[in-house]
Amino acid sequence: MNTNESGTLKERVSELLASFGESSDVKTRYLTLPGDHLSACLLYIENIVDATSIQEHIIEPLLQKQPPGEKERFFPFMMHEVMQVTDIEIVKDMDEIIGKLVDGATLILFEGERYALAADTSKWEERSLSSPKGQRTVQGPDVGFTESRSGNVGLIRKYIKNPSLKVETETYGTLTNTSVSLVYLDHMVDPDILSDIKQKLQNITMDSVIGSNYISEYLTKESKTLFPLVLDTDRPDVAVAEVLEGRVCIVVDGSPFALIAPAVFIQFFQSADDYYIQSEATKYVRSLRFIFFWVALYIPALYVAFTTFHKGLLPVKLLVGFTAQQESVPFPTVIEVLIVVTLTDAIFEGTTRLPQAVIITLSLFGAIVFGQASVEAQLVQPITLVIVSVSFIYSSLIPIAIMNYSVRILKLSLILIGAMLGLYGLALFTLLLLVHLCYLRSFTVPYLAPISPFTRRDVEKDVFIRKPIPEINKTIPEFHKEEPMEEDPKKENDS
Repeated sequence: MNTNESGTLKERVSELLASFGESSDVKTRYLTLPGDHLSACLLYIENIVDATSIQEHIIEPLLQKQPPGEKERFFPFMMHEVMQVTDIEIVKDMDEIIGKLVDGATLILFEGERYALAADTSKWEERSLSSPKGQRTVQGPDVGFTESRSGNVGLIRKYIKNPSLKVETETYGTLTNTSVSLVYLDHMVDPDILSDIKQKLQNITMDSVIGSNYISEYLTKESKTLFPLVLDTDRPDVAVAEVLEGRVCIVVDGSPFALIAPAVFIQFFQSADDYYIQSEATKYVRSLRFIFFWVALYIPALYVAFTTFHKGLLPVKLLVGFTAQQESVPFPTVIEVLIVVTLTDAIFEGTTRLPQAVIITLSLFGAIVFGQASVEAQLVQPITLVIVSVSFIYSSLIPIAIMNYSVRILKLSLILIGAMLGLYGLALFTLLLLVHLCYLRSFTVPYLAPISPFTRRDVEKDVFIRKPIPEINKTIPEFHKEEPMEEDPKKENDS
């Protein structure tokens, strides 16, 4: 839809104002240029533009220099000799004009000219750099991403000063027009994975994209799983490390978390401290995290299964202690465990979202009620509190918080299965879980790579035990991808 080319300047401005519903924050400023007294009008949206830049770099130069008489030289003269802004271009239709205005540009329309100029004068309110909240470390950089897409891309470029670092930016969301940037190293990224990500982004048809999770859920909507297939991080150094390994970083405007794709299972047990603390002992911490993950997942279910179906497999002293405690409690063991687990999760949810002043009160109240009052009232067995506490503490050691949510859901499922089918049900569930993990793909990359399919070089390098950083940097990153199925030659001959 083009603007009214035959109308006067005021008619064209009125048409643009009507497109915004006469919104009060859309401002206009009429000017009379020197020379032939040519009229011009500036349009901008206040609070998202730099008023000082408009005054000093647009208005003052327009009022000082006389435009040329030749019409074909008018726009080149304005762009190259008058306007003192870094980014200025000619816009021709209504959709493009509106898009520039909502993006923080100042629009300059001239009497008798069918086109307009759009000068970038955007100035968005942004918070200053702060410490990362999602992945805190003992050593290493203490700077996290902010809600500014351009600022986050700048933080990545601060680490990778190389011309092969590519940034591709598009807008998504028909209502929000949110800018999303793909950041990757051109000579290291896998072209098939990059093409897959771009194809999925091009098919986005959402009306609004407010945060990075909108993009993450759309990219992985075809995979029905509790496990995260995209890694999110608020640390620029983590994002840079993943880009250097050939992955794609997705930066969404308005979100302090960047997305990393593809993501495999072992990545969610890697911490930035693994690479910043130089000690032989830290090389084995990741293996402990992996063990703690399975202990946190299975120890409540095993406790329920043994005390419900397999008491004969327990040592005599332990069995006597369990039986003595259970006689004074009115609930079955599975109900008791479920109550404690759900209330522990409720406290966790409250402490992560309530105001800071309330967190201490909630934690103390929960500890007193669960730890002392419930045992004295003979509502909960002491061993149940110990089992659930061990599971909760071990699960909190997972560096990436999103994997913790998967643990909580799977933990409840395992408790119910252990109460209904005992160890046999847990064994069957474990088999199905492993099959599911082997079946998962993150943008054609097997989720359990490099464990399955097994690659000795990668497993020894940086999976369970981290090798020295010089040895890690020597290897060229390579992804295991889904191999195409070969057609049976007999079927081709039959056809």
